[in-house]
Amino acid sequence: MAEQDPNFKDETGVLAITIGLVVLVAMSALPATIGWIQLAG
Repeated sequence: MAEQDPNFKDETGVLAITIGLVVLVAMSALPATIGWIQLAG
């Protein structure tokens, strides 16, 4: 069996939270972005 490294840090939770926050901000900014595009066009 493989030995467990006591110094190993599982950062998948941090990555998931970061991606979640980015998606949340992007979805919140989407209507404003569409408005800017319509104004520019």
